[in-house]
Amino acid sequence: MAEITLEPTGSSDFERCECCGERSRTVWGLARRDGNADAAYFVHWTLGKVADDGAHFDLILGRWGEEATPADRYAVSLEYRRTDRGPAFMVIDATTRPIAHNELVGRALRRDEVLGTALATHAFELVDAIWLKDRRIGEMIRDDV
Repeated sequence: MAEITLEPTGSSDFERCECCGERSRTVWGLARRDGNADAAYFVHWTLGKVADDGAHFDLILGRWGEEATPADRYAVSLEYRRTDRGPAFMVIDATTRPIAHNELVGRALRRDEVLGTALATHAFELVDAIWLKDRRIGEMIRDDV
């Protein structure tokens, strides 16, 4: 398997989240596989409420580079929840997430378009790398234990 490296590129705190009215945070970055652009990612969670509300991992996958256009890329979303057996991730419809309207995305994928495909494996590999390597979500992980 190719090594995935991350390049954190930004973060933002929101005093009043549009969906719940609570304070929330989003961090984002780029993922590279063997040095080549592989994906952009966004992680969003409500501060101090991960155990109750979970978090969202939104990915932009597809072709990158100077000749690539948004039509070459698509959004995939996963939801994180803490369960009795530990952390769990589930593919959800990206069509209902803000990522569906990102200018880098040509198309947001539904859950049924991702499950059981190589794309699902790719998405879970990326989320695993983000979970293990992006220190900015450490607060989210610690808050959840």
